[in-house]
Amino acid sequence: IASDGGVIQKIREIAPNIEIHVSTQANVVSYHAAKFWYDNGAKRVILGRETSKDQIQEIMKNKPEDLEVEMFIHGALCWAYSGRCFLSEYLSCRSANLGDCSQSCRWAYNMYLEEKNKPGNLMPVETDENGTYILSSKDLCLIKEIPQIIEMGVDSLKIEGRLKTEYYLASVVNVYRNAIDDYMTNPEGYDYTKYLKELEKRKD
Repeated sequence: IASDGGVIQKIREIAPNIEIHVSTQANVVSYHAAKFWYDNGAKRVILGRETSKDQIQEIMKNKPEDLEVEMFIHGALCWAYSGRCFLSEYLSCRSANLGDCSQSCRWAYNMYLEEKNKPGNLMPVETDENGTYILSSKDLCLIKEIPQIIEMGVDSLKIEGRLKTEYYLASVVNVYRNAIDDYMTNPEGYDYTKYLKELEKRKD
């Protein structure tokens, strides 16, 4: 798995028969980006977490037949575009772009605003359930969209596991596995609500 074009070029030179998967850090969100990586030797692209349903449909419709597509279906969403966040590196010397994100955007912060013409005069930013959100990462949960994802023909589904316990991951994978099997067995009777309730019980 790689996201740097130079690294991928070097891999092709040194080990031409190895499968290359393009990381989510490459921020693939369009057919054109997927085709670019395919033309440069990629067997699979892992889509950016912020890729929309319409973008995924376009990719699946237009991609080369033998290009595999992988997408995230559950886990933390980054507050930045995939592969473009330097907050973790700055605050904890752990690079999100090298797979070592400390999820700094989810820490508890005291935030202050400073008016340009009044340096040193700091105003606290208040936040409540309806208030100001400067860093407002959300979680991805696509259990409801399992039928659409399967019908789009996505090759591989990815559950984010960074900073999670083995128990949490095993239980979440089990819920999605059962949901997928349920839909494949009985598409008309698929009911996501029971699986969503199971996921809501899971704590990392």
